Amino acid sequence: MERHWYQDAIIYHVFSPSIANASFENDYREQKHTFAVFEKWLPHIKKLGCNTVLFSPILKARSHGYDVTDYFTIDNRIGTNEEFKDLVRLYHENGVKVLLDSVFNHCGRDFFAFKELQNGNRDFAEWFSGVDFGHQSPLGDDFTYDTWSGHFSLPKFNLHSEKVRGYLFDALSFWISEFDIDGMRLDAANTLDFGFMRDLRRAALDMKPDFWLMGEVVHGDYTRWVNENTLHSVTNYILYKALFSSHNDNNLYELAHAVQNSQPQNGLPLYNFIDNHDQPRIASNIGSPGFLKTLHALLFTLPGIPSVYYGSEWGIQGKAIPGSDAPLRPYIDIENPPGDETWLCSYIKKLADVRRQSNALKYGAYRQISLEYQKPYVFERAFGDERVYIAVNIGGQGETVNLAAHMSGSFTDLMSGEPKSSSDAASIAIDPMSARILSTC
Repeated sequence: MERHWYQDAIIYHVFSPSIANASFENDYREQKHTFAVFEKWLPHIKKLGCNTVLFSPILKARSHGYDVTDYFTIDNRIGTNEEFKDLVRLYHENGVKVLLDSVFNHCGRDFFAFKELQNGNRDFAEWFSGVDFGHQSPLGDDFTYDTWSGHFSLPKFNLHSEKVRGYLFDALSFWISEFDIDGMRLDAANTLDFGFMRDLRRAALDMKPDFWLMGEVVHGDYTRWVNENTLHSVTNYILYKALFSSHNDNNLYELAHAVQNSQPQNGLPLYNFIDNHDQPRIASNIGSPGFLKTLHALLFTLPGIPSVYYGSEWGIQGKAIPGSDAPLRPYIDIENPPGDETWLCSYIKKLADVRRQSNALKYGAYRQISLEYQKPYVFERAFGDERVYIAVNIGGQGETVNLAAHMSGSFTDLMSGEPKSSSDAASIAIDPMSARILSTC
């Protein structure tokens, strides 16, 4: 079976306006040049073991970045197109793929077609869904329109319009042909028209055969979006929720059920995460700091593509406050990070090394081996002749598991590199709040 680069991806997720220390509101007057800061993050990203970076969001917008003003221009609060092109080239030269965040479901009110509509040019009504000149919008427009989730600052595109489709497909082509980006995250993909996504997939394939399309989807049957006709991957919110709540509730049955539920084909290449720019920092979302070890072990060993959200490798805290997600998206000075080279950074790097060297962890089938109430969760990842067994103990006391029935020969502890004899398989010790990753290959 043909393999693609994104199946080997370990993603580092950056919230670009925060890295650039950009103002929240954009008056479009000042052109900033901050990509030198993004260059300074590259050694850290590589040292952490990540080989792909997701820049979220980075297109010209009025405020938070998902109210896009221009789909062909880097946000002036961050830098210029030419500077971004140089940054992509630098990341590529260092073996790091680049993903661009965009939103094809809606735009901002400063988008040119919406401004034309506001100015009375009804020819642009077809660009937007649900335009009704019989009513005013809550923001005082002489018409109303469909939105994303009731937010009238985010007019919804009419994706059946050939003009809209042509514009968005041209934007995709622009970032691929001019900047050589490797993939795109589609915001609010759960609300996108499926016909549009099928055409987008075909267009991307023609432009760059290994281009990766990943969509933001919260609920539903992921196979509707992830298949050979629509998207390559979606955000695995089912697993995300189960990862932290199963730890907090000391109920790994919830996690095991979620793995089966989010992986109905036993191997969807879903985008796995334990926090992001919309969710609390993982260190603020768990009952014990010790869970950071087992959560990251699971992130890197369960089926799917792991992603680390910038700053969380230092265990920083952050929860949204009423009316603002700013605490989830802080500015971090990479030359003075919030902590020294912590144990968690080193632990993530080791997990990345282990994953990179294991085909079973990257591509292998999943099988649950053992799970009892308040006992270790044990599962297998298998690919070809390689078998990797992961045993996770989230309890406050040490445990042992017996894998003699599964590991008849010698095996290796992948985290320590220590070889083990077959007799050791009958009594594998797992420290409190820790994991063992064992390979028979």
